Amino acid sequence: MPNQKGGKKFKRGKKNSPFEKKLIFKDPKENQEYAKIKKVNGSGRYQISCFDGADRLGIIAGNIKRKVRLAINDVVLVSLWEFQDNKCSIIHKYERDEVMKLKKENEFPDTIQLGEENDFIENEYNPFDIDSKLEDESDESEESEESEESGESKDEGEINLDDI
Repeated sequence: MPNQKGGKKFKRGKKNSPFEKKLIFKDPKENQEYAKIKKVNGSGRYQISCFDGADRLGIIAGNIKRKVRLAINDVVLVSLWEFQDNKCSIIHKYERDEVMKLKKENEFPDTIQLGEENDFIENEYNPFDIDSKLEDESDESEESEESEESGESKDEGEINLDDI
């Protein structure tokens, strides 16, 4: 069927929808729980940490398998299996703004840490942290000055040829 409305540009606005997505909450009757992805195993399988305190193997549901990409630290909605407690099905992925809305409505326990600032270890070496590098270099220079003042030299094993 030919295009009756003109050139190919009339299709541009079809994907952008002005309505806001409905926020999906967990349903205790359906045995659902919130979870955070810890590790990607491959083949649609993920190590997840459920917000009820258990670590489970999450298997992505077939209806969202090719539509959604999951990564580490993503918050998802899982449906727990009745016959195996250590496995569950991943049925929905929450976007960053949806996670913040759920957090504001106190859907998550207080013990759960969310956000980028909590995903990284603070003691880990950060190559972009210039202030800590400058402090480390100043500490090293102070130590070398102290050892020179105390009369210790690092090269005591060397012999000066002028002394012979």
